[in-house]
Amino acid sequence: MLLFPSKINLALMLSLVLLLASLLRPAMGLAHPQTGLEASFALLATTTDAAAAPQDAIQFANKLIYKLAEDKPFTNWKGASPEFQPLGPGMHAWLVTLYQKKTPVGYLIIGAHPSGGYALIEYGAGSEPLFDTAALKRALAAEHSSSDRSSLQSLRIEQLYAGPLLAEWRIIASVNRATGAQAAGDALHMQYRDARNADPLPDNESIWQKLLSVPTQLSAAIVASGQSLTAPAPPTMTSDSFDPSDNLLWLTSEKLKLTASSFTKELHQHKSLIFAARGEDRNYTLPLPVYGYQSWEQAGDTNAECLYIMTGSANSPRFIAFDELAKAGQFYTSTTP
Repeated sequence: MLLFPSKINLALMLSLVLLLASLLRPAMGLAHPQTGLEASFALLATTTDAAAAPQDAIQFANKLIYKLAEDKPFTNWKGASPEFQPLGPGMHAWLVTLYQKKTPVGYLIIGAHPSGGYALIEYGAGSEPLFDTAALKRALAAEHSSSDRSSLQSLRIEQLYAGPLLAEWRIIASVNRATGAQAAGDALHMQYRDARNADPLPDNESIWQKLLSVPTQLSAAIVASGQSLTAPAPPTMTSDSFDPSDNLLWLTSEKLKLTASSFTKELHQHKSLIFAARGEDRNYTLPLPVYGYQSWEQAGDTNAECLYIMTGSANSPRFIAFDELAKAGQFYTSTTP
């Protein structure tokens, strides 16, 4: 993943990107804090019993799973076991991870709808879960030699979610109660990492406290419980998945002012777009590839189309509600004319 500082001139940005490229290694809420690295991962991997989730949330998730499983890349959702995990506070949302023989095959995030019930915020296919504990464990182990590996046992690992583009791990080094000192590996006192690939992020606690203090307001143009929905149209791909860092000319292109209706026309014209998550509360820019979409319609109401933007990798694509994505940043053409 490539991060760009959001308040920086273009020349400096390009220089920084080139520097970062040489240095990068290959490759809504608080949930279940626990001391001890293995204990933390074990607890995070143990999802909440579905019976603990609200019954209407379970019914809504099962309905979505059934409808999506009719088309690729979701066909292996048939017969999958859904496991529910709460995401909150503030979001009043659930992460639903689907498993086939203990292997993740996809996920959904459903949150409280402004008019009542639940809404589908985002969903994804493939074996890469939204919060990938395996990726985080590999990253932490790779960055510490065997001599200081014991310091990892004192970490508290938490999930943070405040919308589709704000899913992160918060990692806190425990304090020795007897001495008041940080545990070994003081550099790990407080850090933030991308939920999917465990890349370090330049976030801080004040940013997250501000984000979590404001309840998330979902758009009305979103798939929601209580609606009579037809099956979603099969996903439309206009290009292959790609890495936005492979061609940085999009940094010089104009911002596109798109609505859900104009987005599809623009994407078919350019074949691919870049979405850059920006805002006053962010101190970096997160570019995402955009190479397709999936639309849902309410039965009997052809004007009520809900659009989900296709991003992520070819093996594990993500689909994010258009309005939830658009309010977090801007679209750009992937190359200049």
